[in-house]
Amino acid sequence: MKNFHSIIFLLTSLFSAAFQAQISDTIMEKVREEYSGQRMFRNSINSNPANISGARKYNITTFKLTTEMTDTPNEIQQKGKGQTLWGAEAHSLQMLDKGTTVWGNASYTQGKTKQVIWNENADYNLIYPYVAADSVGGDMKFENYSFSGGYSKKVNSFTLGITGSYRASLSYRDTDPRPKNTSANFSLALGANKLMFEKFRIGAYVEGEKYTQKHYLSFVSNQGYPVIYNMSGLGNYNELLSGKLRRAYYEGWSYGGGIQVFEAVNRNWFLNVGLKKFSLDKFLTEYTDLNASKIEEQRFTFSLGKFFTGRKLIWGVSADGSSTERKGTEHLFLNENSRNYIQIGSAERYNHKMSTVMLKGLLQIEKADVKSSLIPFAGLIQEKEKYSNPLSAVEVNRMIYGADYQWLKTFSSNLGLSIALGLSVTDVYKKSAVFNNAGKPSVNQMLQENYAFQSSDFWQAKLDVNFHFSFPVVKNAFAGGKMVYRNFQNGNNTLFAVTIGTVF
Repeated sequence: MKNFHSIIFLLTSLFSAAFQAQISDTIMEKVREEYSGQRMFRNSINSNPANISGARKYNITTFKLTTEMTDTPNEIQQKGKGQTLWGAEAHSLQMLDKGTTVWGNASYTQGKTKQVIWNENADYNLIYPYVAADSVGGDMKFENYSFSGGYSKKVNSFTLGITGSYRASLSYRDTDPRPKNTSANFSLALGANKLMFEKFRIGAYVEGEKYTQKHYLSFVSNQGYPVIYNMSGLGNYNELLSGKLRRAYYEGWSYGGGIQVFEAVNRNWFLNVGLKKFSLDKFLTEYTDLNASKIEEQRFTFSLGKFFTGRKLIWGVSADGSSTERKGTEHLFLNENSRNYIQIGSAERYNHKMSTVMLKGLLQIEKADVKSSLIPFAGLIQEKEKYSNPLSAVEVNRMIYGADYQWLKTFSSNLGLSIALGLSVTDVYKKSAVFNNAGKPSVNQMLQENYAFQSSDFWQAKLDVNFHFSFPVVKNAFAGGKMVYRNFQNGNNTLFAVTIGTVF
């Protein structure tokens, strides 16, 4: 509750700053910019906080309340079978003068993830494959809050920027097994860009992040409890360290940076390249902080785009890509007794590689009261996950193609309607799997079910509607709903969300 009060205080501060700013723009001008496909295309260069200065034409502050329900029977078991949640979020960006921009965000969500199995930790995507797991699992409640803010300033031909963020979460279950996970992220980024020949800007940034997670697992029933596995990837687990482990501590660091080049006035062309490295250690606190395993990950990203502007027409193309490799090293031990483990070596046994390339087009037409955009896209995803000894491997290559369409109608200075439609297809054109079947039958079943999902074709349709209006009590309000439907051969996943809020 103390954290929730802190969020309310920050939201109030954001609103106060926004109301004090000199704002002469109409609400619908801000909304039209918010929904701009061109703005979203070039958003990748804003990883450099200095580049946020000049990224928007209008000041904007939004506050919204959201409730969301997802049903995902087609998903890997470690991520659960859907969620129900509600949350509050505030965002503000203010240009204090021609050369100074400040921004801030705050959010709070709480809810429940349904039927989480083979994973008793939080932040699975960050710490996998080294999770505590059992075959019982159950629904997992969670509570998340986050804060972020930044500042950029133009000094002659240079622009300097700084941004920081903090996120914390709590996840737990009220029935056996009863995990309690508390995690936190703190990140900081510094950047700068320079105007060159009055035509383009060159920018660079550096960033760092600290991550921690405390895990504790307990049981109330005295009738026995399932074995807790110390998983190490693709169904394999450390038999020596599995059994009755109840506590673990994860500590990770990441650092990286990037370079951007973009057209100075309207950002009609851009290039962004980034590199990030992540390292994470897992400690078993019941065994005098025994270092059980280590993750090393490296991620390379790039994006580039070019826009052509006519009188009422904007069209363009962009390409985005990434390459990620995650390596997992297990430390090997000799146990003299139940509480004394001696490290005798290390073995790098886990490897996960993923590469993506996505090509997009943009056709945006803007008239006095209607703005519409069409974004066709196509891409490839290649993924290979491997555990070396005993050998287990999954390889899946996918092709994605589809299009998104958005239509925004402005009826007056504070009345408008936005409708977004999307349709995409994901085709798996190559797949293979080899599993170590010497383990428990329940582990083998989990692997087969996960692989069936990972190697499935599906198509997706989405609809997002937002209505902006003026209300007697709450000015500049908006209300909206979103639906996403994914169709698999043996079922479907769905998402429904409702949002209300205000923008000024």
